[in-house]
Amino acid sequence: MDHTALAQRHTLAIIAIVLFVVPSIVACLWASATRERRASGIVVVGSALVMAALGATVYITIAARIAHGTAFSSADQRLLDAVRDSTPAFAARWFASLTHLGDPWFLTLLCALMCAALILTRRFGLAVYFAAVTSAGGLLNQALKATMRRDRPTGSTVPLPESFSFPSGHTFGSIVCYGMCAYVLLRLAPTRANPLIVGLACFIVLTIGMSRVVIGVHFPGDVVGGFASGGAWLAACIGVAELARRRTRAL
Repeated sequence: MDHTALAQRHTLAIIAIVLFVVPSIVACLWASATRERRASGIVVVGSALVMAALGATVYITIAARIAHGTAFSSADQRLLDAVRDSTPAFAARWFASLTHLGDPWFLTLLCALMCAALILTRRFGLAVYFAAVTSAGGLLNQALKATMRRDRPTGSTVPLPESFSFPSGHTFGSIVCYGMCAYVLLRLAPTRANPLIVGLACFIVLTIGMSRVVIGVHFPGDVVGGFASGGAWLAACIGVAELARRRTRAL
């Protein structure tokens, strides 16, 4: 199958599926899973660790493809060109605006506000853990970038950042930051709001990831790698938090 031609012909359909269908499915699955009653601690922790292992596997697979030749990078560039060139101007402008929801300064501000809210509600352990997870996640992403040292793509519609390309920092940071925000809200918000929280967080993260390809600052592989590595880190940290909560009630 020619993935480049497919992406070029059906760009808007792919964008709609990624941004609207996927979050809706995730929210429905969450609602269905929690309708039966809360899962046992071992199931929650085990599921988180499985997701972490899956994300790590996907990341390592993409990293190995990038490191062992130019064929993958060439295909990545062609796919990027197809998506960028086939995205309507109005959608490209929308993505160019929303990509700033994943800017480091914005994520830092969001995390600071969440930590402040947790402190004000006397959730001190959770506040410290939230800050540690998001801060360490940023350092981990920088380490992964420095290890791979992948150059940015060509043909960007905006000035290219000076950092390396793989994995996408906006994607990694957004899935960790918004994912942790969703985790905190799921712990504290009414049960009826849980599917909405999950779906909204998924929508924001996917929008940020898609925007990095549309404006041409990241290869599709960078974004998938950011989702995989950031998702692995998020899942592992949530698994640890749930294990600690059920054992000591410290968080």
